Amino acid sequence: MSTINTVLQNKSESNGHLNDEPLGQKTNAIRWLQKQVMRKSAALPRDFSSKEEWETFRRRMRGDLPGVIGIPEFPPLEDSHVRACLDVGEDTVLERVDVYVDEDYAIPSFVFRPKTPPDHPMPAMVWNPGWPEDKWKPAYQAFAVRMARQGYVVLIPDHAPFGETSDFEDKARRGMTLFMGMGDVIGISQLAMRAAETMRCGQYLRARDDIDPARVAVAGLCQGGMDTWLTAALDDGFCAAAPICSATTFAIHMVEMSSYFANADSSPFPFGILNVCDIEHLHAAIAPRPLLVRANLPDQWWPVSGFDDVETFTRRIYRLYDAEDQIDFRAEVHEHNLTGPFADALEQFLIRYV
Repeated sequence: MSTINTVLQNKSESNGHLNDEPLGQKTNAIRWLQKQVMRKSAALPRDFSSKEEWETFRRRMRGDLPGVIGIPEFPPLEDSHVRACLDVGEDTVLERVDVYVDEDYAIPSFVFRPKTPPDHPMPAMVWNPGWPEDKWKPAYQAFAVRMARQGYVVLIPDHAPFGETSDFEDKARRGMTLFMGMGDVIGISQLAMRAAETMRCGQYLRARDDIDPARVAVAGLCQGGMDTWLTAALDDGFCAAAPICSATTFAIHMVEMSSYFANADSSPFPFGILNVCDIEHLHAAIAPRPLLVRANLPDQWWPVSGFDDVETFTRRIYRLYDAEDQIDFRAEVHEHNLTGPFADALEQFLIRYV
């Protein structure tokens, strides 16, 4: 053993410094995978000199990504069942809606709308809860009421396996394990399912007689923010997008963040996505539509170096459309919730662009 170590040390010192990894790293499977992530990420195109060149890549990405990560294809939208309709305060109505997916599944949702609607179709938004949240979170409902009082319709769905979409008490562990396990064996990653659910909720809103189909936005926090940038990148039916507390890159997640922190589960990471794109490409694919992006510095699971990469790349692409004034990136120091500066920024964004 001493002979081997001496040879390695001499090899390194011959260049004037130690540049070989410690022997223990050669048996580290995590480090091996990190290097594969780095190679995959480095191979992705990031230098686009024209709008036409970018749109060629975007068309290919939109065509390939659903099959790679397993976004399921739902049948055409049919009537959605309204379980209940009740007053919330003096000026808002809550509809408890099962958004139709197929004959075996519907997305349990809350839809908040003005009690006295205007005489014209209203703007609307799909709000995506984070992990492991659901439509019952008070801050989300409070924001929905806040916007309903200004003439907006807000839909908050339960994403599988949370809320009413599974019957387990421990949804974050048992429900998620079962959902991801069954999805993986048939080729549906969890984030891909959430994207499909978000798209279906957008279709439902655009089909309503009281909503202007050209004025339906999408927003969300944390994993709900991931639903937002993934869905808006693939679905031009959303007129604007606001992912909050969800901007970094998959490469930075795996290479930088894993040195100090690991997520609770693997649901935010669709299989094979780095064979097609990274998160910065998905933000940029929303161009030239309005885009609000907010980071929360205390959220250590969204590394700020990745946020910088996303902003830098996205701004370059928006410039190709002369639309850099349509994007707003900023970091805050706040709680991980739709309150304070995040709620204020989203409200102003919706009023301005939707």
